[in-house]
Amino acid sequence: MEVVRAWLLSLIAVSLLCASAGALMPKGAVRQVGRLVCGLVMLAAILSPVARLDAAEGRRWLAGYFASVEQRRAGLEETVNNQMKHIIEGEYAAYIVDKAAELGLTCTAQVECQRSAEGLYLPVRTEVTGMLTEDIRIQLVRTIAEDLGVPERAQVYYTK
Repeated sequence: MEVVRAWLLSLIAVSLLCASAGALMPKGAVRQVGRLVCGLVMLAAILSPVARLDAAEGRRWLAGYFASVEQRRAGLEETVNNQMKHIIEGEYAAYIVDKAAELGLTCTAQVECQRSAEGLYLPVRTEVTGMLTEDIRIQLVRTIAEDLGVPERAQVYYTK
């Protein structure tokens, strides 16, 4: 802010100097040359910040800016992925509860998903809690293994 203030003060000073010089100049060729000189001085005052620019500093700032943008993008991507994982786990759990209801069982389910190499969230572990009989549990194990691809060893069942 101090740099902008100094630049504006120099512009005001040059403007006042040029106005004073213009008022004091005699008419004719001297005034035309004086106006040309004042115009060049004013142009130099306007462009003076450009002469003081440090290209290396600008590149460093730009590199830092792009790094912060990339960091922010990665953070947002991670947030979106976590939210998607939570939603997908909920959908898989609802699917298990619906399949159990078809078998006549009221239960709750939790599903743990992991991201595959293709970027998909696939179930790797399930927990089902309810009033389970052995027959219903066997049917549910088979359904979850076939439909969701979760092996029997990764399926946990709790009986209330």
